[in-house]
Amino acid sequence: MTHNFLKLNADKTEVLVIGFRAQLLKFNLPSIKIAGVRNVAVRSDPIKNLGGVMFDPEMSMNAQVTNIVKAVNFHLINISRKRRFLTTEATKLAIHALVTSQLDYCRPNGISNRVLTQLQNIQRTSARLVTNRRKFDSITYELIQLHWLPVKQRIDVKFLSLVYKDLHNQTPGEITNKLQVNIRQRRLRSSCSSSLPLVEPQTRCVSFADRSFSVYAPKIWNTLSEYIKDSNYEISKSLLNSHLFHEACEQ
Repeated sequence: MTHNFLKLNADKTEVLVIGFRAQLLKFNLPSIKIAGVRNVAVRSDPIKNLGGVMFDPEMSMNAQVTNIVKAVNFHLINISRKRRFLTTEATKLAIHALVTSQLDYCRPNGISNRVLTQLQNIQRTSARLVTNRRKFDSITYELIQLHWLPVKQRIDVKFLSLVYKDLHNQTPGEITNKLQVNIRQRRLRSSCSSSLPLVEPQTRCVSFADRSFSVYAPKIWNTLSEYIKDSNYEISKSLLNSHLFHEACEQ
């Protein structure tokens, strides 16, 4: 902030300490003086950042998912009340505008299976509204017909899109510095940076490090075929969606 001639507004500043549960138990600092103006209490509960994303001390994203579920359930109830007056296409548009947009905003990675199931159930409920199915009807076939990517694959698409843009110099330096191409000792003339595998960092912390972009993104990028990696962005994105959709259907 000093480098960019900015001044911190202490009245709008909140402090959150992030770490392992054992580390947080050892931490004992009730307040911190901000900009030499006033003492700000260190928060132990989730706080809002980036306009609407909830950050919690353990970065489990549980608070964020709880907010998403609460918001989309409100919209789903309103849509269900008006469903008989809406066509299938109109319902689908309402779902994409009010529900899918919420699921796609700041999609959390590395969340527990229990929390991921909550988000997936939102998508399944949305599909039941679009196809006029009852609450406990099976919706697997309808999801395939709608060609909706499951939540887990939607998260992967975002990661892979960032990797593609990074390898083609279309991302900020903060992301570029987190990926490293695995250069082969003998490089063929036909090889290019986008088709080469990425280095997968070795970590010991599954709950934190393995969820990070620099670790998770190379793992899923290296599983893609060279044909998808070498295509231009629009074709690659289309092929990627189809690849992940078929992969989800096979599971």
